[in-house]
Amino acid sequence: MLNLMEVHYIDKPSLRKPTMIAAWPGMGYLAKISADYLRRRLKAKLFAEITYYHNVLIYNGGKAELAPLRHKLYACPEKDLVICVGDAQPSIPEESIRLAERIADIAKELGVDMIYTMAAYPNDLYDEPQVYGIYTDETLRPVLEKVGVKLIESEGAVNGLNGVMIGVAKLRGIKGVCLMGDITYANVPQHLSSKAVLEKLSRLLDLDIDTEQLSVRAKKIDASIKRRLDIYEEDEDVLPEEKKLGYIS
Repeated sequence: MLNLMEVHYIDKPSLRKPTMIAAWPGMGYLAKISADYLRRRLKAKLFAEITYYHNVLIYNGGKAELAPLRHKLYACPEKDLVICVGDAQPSIPEESIRLAERIADIAKELGVDMIYTMAAYPNDLYDEPQVYGIYTDETLRPVLEKVGVKLIESEGAVNGLNGVMIGVAKLRGIKGVCLMGDITYANVPQHLSSKAVLEKLSRLLDLDIDTEQLSVRAKKIDASIKRRLDIYEEDEDVLPEEKKLGYIS
């Protein structure tokens, strides 16, 4: 019988009272960029993997099979951290809840009492990306305010696992925070926003993380976008005037 949410342990890390950071791809790829960057900087070691099957069948050369999604868990015992990074998000809400519950169960087994997630905060008007926060326990408010996280006082919603995870964790008695960074383009990697979120997270966890490489990546993407825009404008210049007229069909 196919196990649709199999957990495979490679190792059992020695941890005291760890904090978990959990992230999945979302708008601007902010969460996954931040979590992957952090685990690489900390040289966190893979200790478990959750294999989950996507709601799609893939084929190659006529041969078809289910498409596996992998959600990997890394540990950094020196910092007492667990980092969970997923390949992709489940396609339906019920699957997201089930996966969040499984990860919360693993967190409880490891003694985790705090989970941080990250997400994007769409905003067309900003100079430097700001970091906003929501929490599941009132004791976390002064902690977030102390490091300059802007608390969101209005009503709203965080879609997907980066939001659902801390809600499910709360039901397991685990406190949670979701840090959100300003983004403008949902489908373009937002490295500067990831940098801003990661710097706040580092202060909350008392980590010394060099985030300069994220600035370098952001400049490369900006340069690439500018080159494409320049090419587009050159193409527009050589079109006949009648071809430039727009119409709706």
